[in-house]
Amino acid sequence: MAMKDISDALVCKAFAEAKAAGIWPDELLARWTGQPEKVCYRAMERAEQHGMIEFGVSLRSGWLTEKGKSLERHGED
Repeated sequence: MAMKDISDALVCKAFAEAKAAGIWPDELLARWTGQPEKVCYRAMERAEQHGMIEFGVSLRSGWLTEKGKSLERHGED
């Protein structure tokens, strides 16, 4: 598995579940996929570029946009 195998939908799911789990989204993605956190972080950057995530100071502490929430609920890319 590589960054291309980590879908925007999976990234959105990680953002949705990370806060409740008390963990950063990239750490959660690493657990789920077995990929290094830097690969997961790059997938998060891609999702942000696609308009799924917004953030203030740090991408890791970002939140889902309406587009990201919709993708997380429907699981489509």
